[in-house]
Order: sequence, then C-alpha cells, then structure tokens
Amino acid sequence: MVAVAVSRDTAPRLSALPIVGAALAVCLGYFIGANIGFILRLPPATPSILWPPNSILTATLLLAAPRRWWIYLLAALPAHLVAELPVLSPASLVYLLFATNCLEALIGATAVRILSDSPGSFDTLPRVSAFVVGAGLLGPFLSSFVDAWAVAELTHEPYWLVWQTRFFSNVLAELVLVPAIVFVARDAWARVRHARVMRRIEAALLGVALASVTVAYVAVPAAEARRLMLGSLDAPVAFFIPFVLWGTVRFGPAGASLSLLVTTLVMVWGATHGQGGFSVPPSSDSVLLLQISLAVSTIPILALAALIEERWRDRIALANRLRFEELLARLSGAFVHLASNRMDEVFQTWLGRLGEFLNVDRVMLFRLSEDGRVFTVSHEWAALGMAPMSTDNMSVSFPWSVRQLRREQPVVFRDAGELPEEARVDRESLEAMDITSNLALPLVAAGRVMGGLSLVTVKRRRSWPDETVGRMQLVAEVFANALARKVSEDALRSSELMKSAILASLNSSVAVLDGRGQIIEVNRVWERFTPDFNQSGGLEIGVGRNYLSLCREASRRGEAHAGDAAVGIEAVLEGRQAWFTFEYPAGAGTGERWYAMSVVPLHRMDGGAVVSNTDITERKRAELEAQRSRQELAHVTRVSAMGELTASLAHELNQPLTGILSNAQAARRLLEVAKPDLDELRSILRDIIDDDRRAADVIQRMRDLLRKSEPEMTLLDLNALVRDVRRLLGSDTVIRDVSIALDLDAGQAMVTGDRVQLEQVLLNLLLNAMEAMSEQPGADRTVVVRTRSSDGHTVLTSVEDSGPGLRHGTQQMVFEPFYTTKRTGMGMGLAIARSIIEAHGGSIWAENTGRGATFLFRLPLSPPGPA
Repeated sequence: MVAVAVSRDTAPRLSALPIVGAALAVCLGYFIGANIGFILRLPPATPSILWPPNSILTATLLLAAPRRWWIYLLAALPAHLVAELPVLSPASLVYLLFATNCLEALIGATAVRILSDSPGSFDTLPRVSAFVVGAGLLGPFLSSFVDAWAVAELTHEPYWLVWQTRFFSNVLAELVLVPAIVFVARDAWARVRHARVMRRIEAALLGVALASVTVAYVAVPAAEARRLMLGSLDAPVAFFIPFVLWGTVRFGPAGASLSLLVTTLVMVWGATHGQGGFSVPPSSDSVLLLQISLAVSTIPILALAALIEERWRDRIALANRLRFEELLARLSGAFVHLASNRMDEVFQTWLGRLGEFLNVDRVMLFRLSEDGRVFTVSHEWAALGMAPMSTDNMSVSFPWSVRQLRREQPVVFRDAGELPEEARVDRESLEAMDITSNLALPLVAAGRVMGGLSLVTVKRRRSWPDETVGRMQLVAEVFANALARKVSEDALRSSELMKSAILASLNSSVAVLDGRGQIIEVNRVWERFTPDFNQSGGLEIGVGRNYLSLCREASRRGEAHAGDAAVGIEAVLEGRQAWFTFEYPAGAGTGERWYAMSVVPLHRMDGGAVVSNTDITERKRAELEAQRSRQELAHVTRVSAMGELTASLAHELNQPLTGILSNAQAARRLLEVAKPDLDELRSILRDIIDDDRRAADVIQRMRDLLRKSEPEMTLLDLNALVRDVRRLLGSDTVIRDVSIALDLDAGQAMVTGDRVQLEQVLLNLLLNAMEAMSEQPGADRTVVVRTRSSDGHTVLTSVEDSGPGLRHGTQQMVFEPFYTTKRTGMGMGLAIARSIIEAHGGSIWAENTGRGATFLFRLPLSPPGPA
C-alpha cells in the first residue's frame, strides 16, 4: 500500500516536468529572440527589421496542446519584461507590445490549426499553404494594426510606417523562424540519430559552406562591396541561393528552413550594420525591399521543399508498400501447405523479419487459452541485446490492453503516457519493461479472438500512422488464420490419435462406414470378427468393401438376421433412424454365441455410420441363468403361498366333496324305493358332477401354480384373472374375516402375458393386503381391487388395503430383494412381482393412501384376438 501511495504522489510531479522544462525553454528563447530583435532594430524606430519573439511563441503554440497555451504565453512574460523594459518606455508600451505579440501567435496558431490537417508539419503543399496564410500573413497582418496603434499613441511615431515595418518584419520572421524552430524541437535529434553516415557528412558540408559564405559576405569592406556591386538586392541572394537550393533539394523542409534562417539573419544583420554593400544608416526603402525580397523568396522555397518532400515521401511510401506487399505475399505463402508441427519455427522466423522491416525492438505473438482467461507470449522476437519477456499471464500485467484485444480493438500509442487513467496498471508494467510505444492488434479467426500481435519500441517513441496500422492488420489476419489452422490441425491430429487409440482398445469389433455404406476404417478386432451373416461367401470384410451391400447379399442367400442388419444400417445412413441395435445368435466352432449389433450415425458433412458388433454370449448365458433362477424362486414362492392357503384349499375341496357325499347318499336312498323318482336322481347326479368339476378346478389351479414350466405368453383378460384369484382365495377370506371388493373396468382389459406369473403377482399382493389388515377391526378389513384403462394404451391395476400403510421412505425399498416387514417373511415376494411385471413390459410401485397402502402395476394393452 505504501508503494502505491508513493507512486500516486510522484506521478503528477513526473508528468509536470516536461511542461515546466518547455516553459523555461520558451522563456529563455523569447529572451534571446527579443535581444536579437533589438540588435536588428534601426533606431529611433521601435519595430525591428526581424522580430523573433512572436515567431517563437507561434512555433510553441503549434507544438503544444491548446489547453496548455496559456502556460507558455505566461512563461514568456518575464522574459519580455526583462528584455524590453530597459530599452523601451513607457512601461505601458512594453505590456501592450507583449499583448500584441501574444495576439499574433494566437491568431497564427489558431488559423493554422483550422486550415491544416497537421499544424506542426510542412511536408506537403497544402500544409505549407496553410502555414503561410495563417501564421505568415494573417497573424502579422491583424496584430500589426493594434501594435502600430500602441506605438503611435505612446511614442508618436508615424502609424503607417510602424505598421509597415512591423508587418513585414513579423512576416519574414514567421516564415523563416517557425519552420526551423518546429523542426529543431520535434525532429532534429531523431533525424540526426537515425541518419546514415553519408547524410550526416553531407549536412555538415552544407553547414560549412553556409558558414563560409557568411564569413566572406560579412568580411568584405563596404567600399569594396559597393565597387563590386554587392550592394544591390539581388547580389547577396545570388551568393546564398545555391546553398539554399542544396538544403531544399537534399534535406526537404528541414534543410530549406535552416538555410533560409541563416541567409535571412546574415542579410538582415548586414543591412542593419552597413555590411555587404548597404549604406549606414540604410535607407528605409532598401530595408523594405530586403524584407519583401526575402519573404517572397522564402515562400516558393518552402513550397518547393514541401513538394520535394512529398514526392520523396511518396516514393518511399511506394517502395515501402511494394516491400510490404512482397513481405505479405511471402508471409502468406509461408504457411500454405505447411504442417502444423512446423508452424512454430515459421512463426518465430517471420516475427523477426517483421521486426526488422518495421524497425521495432520487440515483436510478440500472444495466445489466448481455451477458457479465455490466460494470455501468454507464445512466440517472441527481440532485437540484438534485448532480453526475452516473461511468458506469465499477460492479463495480470496488462489488464486494460488484454480487455481491448478481447473486444477486438487495437491498442496503439506513441508514448505510454497517452494511455487512459483506467490503464494505470498497464503504464506501470510498461515503465518497468522500458516500453515506450506499442501497436497491439487482436488475432481474430473463425469469429473469436485467438490471441494478439504486439510491436513495441524500447526507450524511444514511435508513431503508428493509420496506413501502418492497416498494413499490420493484414499481417495480423495472416497470423490469425495460420494460428487457427494450427489449433484445428493439432486438435484434429490429437483427435485422430485418440480415436485410433480408442478403436484399438475396444473389445468390440468396430467399422466406420461412409454415407454409401463403404468401410473406411476398422479396428483390429473387426479383422477377426466373422459371424455367420458377415461371412460373405468367404470374402474378407475390410476397408474398401461396402458393408451394406454385403449384408444385402447375405440376406438374399437366406443367412439369418442379415436382412435385419441391412435394413437397420440403411435407415441410420439415410437419417430415418437416430440409432439401430439388435441381438442375434451365430453358430461357431465352440457352440452358439450371441452378438449385439449397434449402428449410430457418423456426424460429418458426408454422413456415415459406426457399426459395432459386441460378443454378448456370457451376458446372454447370465441372463438365461438369472431367468431360470428367478423362475425357480418364483416357483418356491408359489409353493410357499400354497402352504399359507392350506386351510383355505382344504375348505375349498371339502365343500364339493361333502356335497358329492350327501348327494350320493341321497341317491342311494332314492334307489331303495320301489319306484324311485328319476327326475330327482337326475338332479342329484347333476349336483354331483358340478361339485366334482368344482373340486377338479381347485386342484387344477393348484397344479398350475405349483408346476414348473416355461413361461407361455397368451392373450388374457386381466379382469377375468382377478376374479379367478379372488375365487381361489374365497375360503381364505372367510377364515381371515376379510372381504375382497372388485371395481373392474367396464370393458375387457386384454393383456399379453403368462397366466401363472400374473396370477402369482395378484395372489402375492392380495395375501400381503390381507395380512396387513390382520390387526384391524372386522368392519375395516376390506381389500379393493381396481382395473382402469384411461389412456387406451395401458391398463392400471391397483390393490388397496385398509391397513396401517407403509412407513415413510419405504415405498421403493419394499421391492428390493430380502427386504420384508414380516417376522417370518423372506423378502422376495414383491421383488419377484416386480421382475414379472417388468418382464411383461410394465411397471409396479406402491403408495400410501388415506385408508392404508396401495400397490399398483401398469401393463400394456393388447388388441383382442379373433372371436
């Protein structure tokens, strides 16, 4: 926290230092310029032939932001007072002259900013024209009226003479001084530092030549100069014009402005001091003609320099564009047909070429993780002597920049101080890494940000024109597409390896089919897999064979299950089914085996399917064994239930047997009569037959429940089945003092199932219900059996008792094996009932009702058979 507080306190002071330095430079320059102006003044006239202070202010305002203009204007006030109060009087005139100087600078700088797209540049003809009109003519013209009025009022000098001298003096100063000051302040050091050796030598030779001409011009005695006709206005210009043109042609606006400045200072100094052929004191007409001559010469030279610079810049721009297009073409071609495992090396190579092409210190390629949280440097190039950057998460060090890139926005700045306040963390990180300028572009491909491309300079400012940003966006697109292709190919290669590994590890035989049913890939198990209908006449079923056609041919040969396989595979390939599966037996040398075929669609543009055949013989054997065990257990349960119904069954059999005995005895007594009543005998015999059938039915039902046999699925009326079970329990209900009420569906409830198994379910549910009511009062011992068919597809059967109900949370547990609430129960009755119902395609569950527990099961309805 202390470190943060210190950095916040020192930040304003650090940012104010350049402003304070610039203000001091303006103050010192204004003071020096004022003294030079006084040297170039022709007393007793107040205006100078060349007055630099106004031009210094104009150049300062062109270089500075408008919001800081007042700082630099106030900084010039002390220098103005110190320089002019000892020379001019009264003091009010000094203050008024400072106001007119500031007015000229404000008018000129404002006009140039309005007319020019780049106020501090003089490298195109429109920009030079804006400068000449705004700062060179408009500012001096308007401000000279106020200045001449102040001088005329306070010193009684002629108004128009003051206006004339002041206007042409300031026009000349603005034209020759402002471009030179702007160049020295903005570009001189950078140009000298980055210039080639030959350019430096040439510039030095030009300076020496100008100095030599200046010395020669000043050293010639006045009499000799007049004898040689050097006093004419054209002769001095003839001496300097070759060197001015040299500077203009070879060094553009910078060379033109500096050589014009030297020429103008020498000529004006010679005029004010009687050198170079000028008389002492010089005539006002000759001075005016000199000012006009120099000003008029300066304007076309500046325009010529701008045209030469513009043409030179266009040539450089064209050459750079051609170089860039060549680089872009080679860069794009470098990734064509390049394997993804070689892209890292190519990324590294082209980052270096890009850095050398742009003359930057570091080029970095960022990667965004799949989850979008981590931004790391994946590839980096650094100039000679630069240490590599850390590859930690850039989101921590540069959170604002990373947010901009994620929003697909570029990050461009010439200096880190240009970043907004919310980028404070980024500025601190940039200062720690000595990064001054940066151009960071998002890498966008397939509609998402893949990463970023960053170009930085260290300890030096670098401008990023719109044209450069646009070119780098094209480079970023190439990198983004290459990066996206690398990611997709790496993922595909990883996926293919994983798929191959998965296929090789599967115990099932797997084949991948295309949209026509042709095999395009198989695993090793498939090569050894040859069930009966896949034999295809002894031909190998491998890659390149049409599996769908082979299944159809096998079906035509009459091979079992081949037709089902062909129909299912075709339905999945055509999209008519989401999946297909079936089980089939196949003969083998070790006996019959079972297989499960599964066909699922292959989700790709051309379609296809994946066919797998799994050996399920052991599972089938286990299922058959479990089914036999379940049938054995169900038989044991039925026998146990019959044991519980011994008394009831005895009563059921005793009634018809007693009836038979009574009827037989009555028939014997009737036969002992002389004339027996034959009709009565017939009636007795009918009763004997009915009782015999009744006893036989009871015994048959007992035999059906007790016998061990395979399930026999037939069409059954569930309502009739319920009545039969109730009849079987008729005597038991009397013994237990329980009543069974039936509430059956009005129509037939036809289901397909095994009679014995469904009777066992009903018998088990009814016995449980009667036992649950054993402790209830006699009036409440009623079991209600209902059947309902409400949806037309299923029939719902419920057995409701009036007992205490099931404990909370045990509604599903009662169907688990070995779970029982009876003291002598095995806990298998309801578990077997559930397995029977589920084997019949239904479901069974339990609920608590207001009067006890209700067990319900639902079975699918079957259409009634033919009458």
